[in-house]
Parts: sequence; C-alpha cells; structure tokens
Amino acid sequence: MGYKLFSIFFMAFGLWAMIDGTQRAMEGIRARSWPVADGRILLSRYDQWRTQKGIRIAGLCIDVQYIYQVGDKVYDGHRINSGWRCFGNQKHLEGFLRKYPSGKKVLVHYNPDDPAQALLEPGLDWTPFFLWGLGLISMSAAWPLLKKGIMPSHRSKT
Repeated sequence: MGYKLFSIFFMAFGLWAMIDGTQRAMEGIRARSWPVADGRILLSRYDQWRTQKGIRIAGLCIDVQYIYQVGDKVYDGHRINSGWRCFGNQKHLEGFLRKYPSGKKVLVHYNPDDPAQALLEPGLDWTPFFLWGLGLISMSAAWPLLKKGIMPSHRSKT
C-alpha cells in the first residue's frame, strides 16, 4: 500500500511541475509581444527567506521592486522574468542586482489585457526547463510503481 501512495504523490508532483513549467514558458514567450512602458527601479536587494524561528527555507532571493505607468495609472511590479526569483548561486544573483540597481530607469513589459502583470525580461529563463526535467524524472520514477499497483500480477502456479 505504501508504494501506491508514494507513486501517486510523485505522479501528482511531476504533473504539477510539468504544468507549472509550461505556464511559465508560455507567459515568457507571450511577454515578448507585450507593449513596454518606462519604469524605474525603487528597490534592489536580496534576502534569505526564513521561518519565524529563523530556519532558512530558501537560498538567495532577489527583491526588485519597480514602478511604471500605463495611461494615467501607475503600477508597481516585482517580477524580473517568468521564472523563480531565488537562486543557489550568489554570482547569478549579484548579476541581477548590478543590472537593476535602485534608481535605474527600465523598460517594463506589461500585459495589455492586465497591465498589473509585468516583467522586466520577457522570454524563457532556466525555470521551465528545470520544472520539465523534474516533472519527467518524478513521473518516470512513479509510473512503474503505479503500474504495478494497477495491473494485477499474473503468476503461474507450478
């Protein structure tokens, strides 16, 4: 019974990863054709996410906040791209901070159907590929166990 629960969990996790990766990829690709607005970086820093007891739950997470105007309305945004904003690599994170320092003028790509949805860098980053790989590995590990639990065993008696 334990392997059934294990396989269902990993199959569901793999399916989630595949769907989330696909949604992120589609958003990044669609954002290439979004209109742009002038914006300005208000805050650019990194932090480590911790629980209330101080336990680190995520590595280095970038916190970039910016404003931009569409028509007569001012919006605020925090997303650089359609991927994750936490990194295990300090150099990668520092590259983003150098690229988007506080006070810098930027072009903000915004969704014309929902101007509150915005990105600084449209296109694909590494996140969808990571999620697709994680999903494939998870479902590949779960499938034989799930199949074993679904299919009756045919053992011949001798």
